[in-house]
Amino acid sequence: MKDTVEEVPDWFTELPAEEGKLYSVGTGLTPDLQLSVDIAILNAKTTLADAINSRVKSQTKNFISKVGTDDIDSSTMTEITKATNNIVMDADVSGWQQKDLEIQAKGSQYRVFVLLEYSDTNASKILYNRLKKDRALLSKISASVAFKELEDSVSNQRKAETDRLRPLVPGAKAKVTSEPLR
Repeated sequence: MKDTVEEVPDWFTELPAEEGKLYSVGTGLTPDLQLSVDIAILNAKTTLADAINSRVKSQTKNFISKVGTDDIDSSTMTEITKATNNIVMDADVSGWQQKDLEIQAKGSQYRVFVLLEYSDTNASKILYNRLKKDRALLSKISASVAFKELEDSVSNQRKAETDRLRPLVPGAKAKVTSEPLR
């Protein structure tokens, strides 16, 4: 155990500090090197998401009761219960970069340490590009909805015109159709 702790990279326990950037670390240990890397990155991304958008709920209950009737045989009993729940909300961690990675062979296993960097500048660029794409998609949807409304309006107009002219045609049955007039 002591050997393992001594082999942990310094950046794993003492994260870098830089203005406008968040850092997170993760580790993975499996017999498959790629799986160890994937687990380490996923753990670091989870920590990053927790730092960006999480909510903590905590509740502490303290119960004190006195047992005994006088000062000689009385005592107090204290029971403390604490429950904490950390909820990581949907957090966009796009734009992270792998700052450092260390691989250590441990018998038949691979221990991977990873350091991720999340820059506000990169995140803002990614968010801006996503918003542009979303606006383009919204524009297409709006155009599609407007075109559908136009088609419905034309169809309703044709139906109204057919219904208006039908009584003028001898022997025509009252029929509702959405086919165009010819």
